Amino acid sequence: PEQLNPALRELGIDEIKKAAKASSLLKRPGVSAESLAMAGKAPFRRGLEMDALAAVEMEIKYQGYVDMEEERVKALNKQGDFKLHSLLPYEEFGTLSIEAREKLARVRPSSLAQAGRIPGVSPADLQNLIMEVRRYRTPQQSKAKG
Repeated sequence: PEQLNPALRELGIDEIKKAAKASSLLKRPGVSAESLAMAGKAPFRRGLEMDALAAVEMEIKYQGYVDMEEERVKALNKQGDFKLHSLLPYEEFGTLSIEAREKLARVRPSSLAQAGRIPGVSPADLQNLIMEVRRYRTPQQSKAKG
């Protein structure tokens, strides 16, 4: 704390009361790897070292987002067998990107896994596609019963 607090004060960031890992400090807004390295009396001046610091900083700061995306991909992979009817009105699915609607309407995939391999169809589009298909199926199933 005695080494880092002056630098944290200078950055306008709350001081630490006890020793903390650099990775937890980097998650704070406004804290950079370079400022921590300089505060820790580790003079990183050569380009390669600064690039390495920047890469580490990005990995730590955005790890939560990467983890969420990986979870979304895993969930989509589990739903890869989700069947898609050949007559789905992709053009009407407003939650899909325009590009995804066009490509899905052209290709007419038979499953979510196949739709996921179409360039221009994002993981977000796939998630929205599941929601749209379920929403589309419900009124169709009600009509069939009635």
